[in-house]
Amino acid sequence: MIKQIKKKISELKKKKINIFFSDTVELDFDEFSKKVLKLNYVLDCVDKLFNGYVFILRNTVNKDFINSSIDKLQKFYLKKKPISPKILEGCKNGYYISNNTSHGYRAVDRSFYFFSWNNDKLLIYKELLNIYKKIKILNGLEAEEVTNNTPKNDVVERLHVIHYPIGGGEISKHTDPINISIINHGIFGSESGKDYDRGGFYVINKKNEKILIDKKVNKGDSVIFFPGLIHGVDPVFLKDQKLDMKSKIGRWYFNFQLIETHEVKNRQTTLAVD
Repeated sequence: MIKQIKKKISELKKKKINIFFSDTVELDFDEFSKKVLKLNYVLDCVDKLFNGYVFILRNTVNKDFINSSIDKLQKFYLKKKPISPKILEGCKNGYYISNNTSHGYRAVDRSFYFFSWNNDKLLIYKELLNIYKKIKILNGLEAEEVTNNTPKNDVVERLHVIHYPIGGGEISKHTDPINISIINHGIFGSESGKDYDRGGFYVINKKNEKILIDKKVNKGDSVIFFPGLIHGVDPVFLKDQKLDMKSKIGRWYFNFQLIETHEVKNRQTTLAVD
């Protein structure tokens, strides 16, 4: 099964890569996790991902777990100092603050990074790893594959929790590398219309129209999409509140991903889109 999935991915990568959104596919996460045990369904999903479909998976994580995790992350932020975002052998869990709005690739957020080789003191990593293991098959990977890698192995798994603060938290339009992974998977820790009333995650269709996905997704749901799609997060606002990087209010996104480390020379990185 794995061999056939990898072959499918390899064949699709040889074709012209699609960077535009097509449509959404919605289903319950438990249903999805059962369907991906069948080869034909996985191959169909891989094809859909390459063709611009965004999967919205309902009820991926319990909302109480989300709320508890956000509280823990906020306390972690208040007690710790920021770290370097580089993934090098021996790097620790921690957070990094981005506040670049001047030009080019813009990012205004707080990023929390967690890895398998560090202690799971907040009891967040392992819980979300178990979710991620159920969808790794879309990358042509077994459930346990890569999990025990460290940066010297070139590719690792990382939990990247992103907080976009109210008052302008954003990531500008970009594409992500597809050499290591063909899926971006993120769990929503907040909800458009409740935690913020403007902004959020969007993709671009062939008409160059911006399609805001956040309005379709609830807290605890997750999305899966092809990293090569043009996407971004428009600045999030709630009424007239000003930017406060220290507040936990805003948009939260729990992104479990396969990523190339900084031990790799000339590693591929995110590319800004004009």
